[in-house]
Amino acid sequence: MSVGLEITGSLQGFNAAMSGFVDEFPDTISGALKTVAERVIDTATVLVPVKTGFLKSTLGYRQDSPLQVTFFATAPYAPYVEFGTRRMSAKLFLTRSIEQHIAEFPQQVKSMLAQLRDQFFIT
Repeated sequence: MSVGLEITGSLQGFNAAMSGFVDEFPDTISGALKTVAERVIDTATVLVPVKTGFLKSTLGYRQDSPLQVTFFATAPYAPYVEFGTRRMSAKLFLTRSIEQHIAEFPQQVKSMLAQLRDQFFIT
């Protein structure tokens, strides 16, 4: 058994939709990562131990590319609080926050790409 498909006419509409989809693709993924990254930081601000609030105020993230997000705490003592010392146990506030939200990254990307697909190809 075989199936044949013949398309006649102009593919101009498809080509335009595909071009728009490709142009929007990086921004869509970037937006999806940003959405989840903001949730990670929100959770980290709840989990971080607070004495003066300085460490909490230095939590953040940056998008190094449309496909990469880096989380950070810029307080000079942040690594000691996060990972501990021989005199202080690790708090892992940023690690735990990332772990809580890690599964959301692919889900959010998939959802945003489905919306983008529908925008360009579903009429």
